[in-house]
Amino acid sequence: MKPVDIKSLVNYVSLKILGGSDYLLDALEEYLVDGEGPAIVAHKYNISKHQLRGYAQRIIEKSGSEIRAKKVIPILKYISKGVEPIITRNDSGAYTCKICNTVVAREDTEEHVRKYHKDQLTLAVKSMMERLEEYKAKKEKAVAVATT
Repeated sequence: MKPVDIKSLVNYVSLKILGGSDYLLDALEEYLVDGEGPAIVAHKYNISKHQLRGYAQRIIEKSGSEIRAKKVIPILKYISKGVEPIITRNDSGAYTCKICNTVVAREDTEEHVRKYHKDQLTLAVKSMMERLEEYKAKKEKAVAVATT
């Protein structure tokens, strides 16, 4: 079993959220963790079930196994709180960058973030990694208290 590539996971999730796919972790939690059917989850989040399965597959690959992915998704949800999309979808279906007001094609949202707003991506990753360290410290403290 390959080790969890946490930096890669955090980068992937940050990019998805900033690019407007802020539903990603909720959808994956319902699908992988709660066991909801892919068609139901996909319909709820207005994506295809193939897209949902693709997201799940990438999280599983980066986690090293499906079991680890199921455990890491709630942690990713916790550490990604406060990371907001910089690309939003309006009522007419157009995607617009909040920073530079550029209209972006749906398939280009992440590339736009990566290319033009790398600083925002770096800040999001840094913020999530800091929250992860806080999370780990809380867990270690809780374990220490429980064993004494």
